[in-house]
Amino acid sequence: MNKRRYLLIAVMTLSTLCYTLPYLSSTYYTQFMEAFGLTNEQVGSLISMFGLTAVPGYLFGGLLADRFSPKKLVIVSQLLTAVIGLCICFLSGYTVLVVSYLALGVTTTFIHWSAFLKLVRAQGGPEDEGKVFGFFETCYSAVSIICSYGILGVLGSLPSFRWVQAIYAVILIVVAVVIAIFVKDADVRGTSSDSFKLSMAGKAARHPVTWLNGLIVMGMFIALSTSTYLNPMLSEVYGLDVTVSTGYSIYNRYVARVLLATAGGLLLDKLKTPKTMSIFSAGMIIMLLALVFMPQDASLLIGAVIICVLFSSIMGASRSGMYTPIPEAKMPMSITGTAMGICSAVGYSSDLWLYTLCGKWLDDFGGAGYTYIWLLTTAAVAMVIVCCALLHLYEKKHRVFDAA
Repeated sequence: MNKRRYLLIAVMTLSTLCYTLPYLSSTYYTQFMEAFGLTNEQVGSLISMFGLTAVPGYLFGGLLADRFSPKKLVIVSQLLTAVIGLCICFLSGYTVLVVSYLALGVTTTFIHWSAFLKLVRAQGGPEDEGKVFGFFETCYSAVSIICSYGILGVLGSLPSFRWVQAIYAVILIVVAVVIAIFVKDADVRGTSSDSFKLSMAGKAARHPVTWLNGLIVMGMFIALSTSTYLNPMLSEVYGLDVTVSTGYSIYNRYVARVLLATAGGLLLDKLKTPKTMSIFSAGMIIMLLALVFMPQDASLLIGAVIICVLFSSIMGASRSGMYTPIPEAKMPMSITGTAMGICSAVGYSSDLWLYTLCGKWLDDFGGAGYTYIWLLTTAAVAMVIVCCALLHLYEKKHRVFDAA
């Protein structure tokens, strides 16, 4: 694959910034809540509204990408998401936010995701797919880090946090124009193996690894989602400066993934998914229980920061193992795509209820609400260990690695 195609992938990856808009409420939790005058429960409910339309998008977005031009879909998603960002910036009222977050689920996951993956895949041949998607993952994290820390740097000079929405909206419009001019479209003519078939969905749904993988993703995604609350906990409970805690939040969501996902992948190749994910999950549980039993006292700030950084680092290393059970179990290629869709829908469905529940706990119980959040996260990560044990039994029973 030539350098021009790598450059095009980097350009296309800028379009993934559309996913930053709905999660600004997580990365910049305190600033977002203050700018819009919201309670913790209201902030959480917004992500639930996003999940209400985004989760089905993982299942049905592929249908859209197979029937229409992926390039045009990506462009449309950028422009529509930009319009929503401008509405959030300039219009007032919680109802506006609710409608906007419902719409963001459509313009991002449903319209963009499958079309974007198809467009990226079109930039290389079958022999280049590993390189193509590996380069995309690197670009995705790099773009997110640069933009997030860039916004954090200028945040103090902005009249209101609302303007962050407008900045991202302008960026998305520019990205849409660049993609329209420079990126080649993908072929929309799918073969029969690319088309959605109910029989394939049935086979994927009956395969036990589909659900084991989905629950593993759910457990890890709950951990990633609740890690959002490490930011306000550090600032509100332990007295860490808000700007510094937001910088940690960016490390938690993006930087740890860049620094440690590759190392996690190497361990994964050596030990396979069940052992690797069990080790990572056990480490995360230790950090979570440390937060549960640590007194909420500002004098323990350094200890709290160390625990949070360790938790984020372990979680960042574990990201490479979230979707490996399906290919590792040698699931038939004909149902792998559908299985991944079901797995994603199951795994990310916690967006429908998790943030609302956590926000309510914080509003009702104050600092004690964080304890409930970490206990819930501990249970979710423990579920990952159970699923890994069942996955190990499946792989052993079916002698998955005997031919390796």
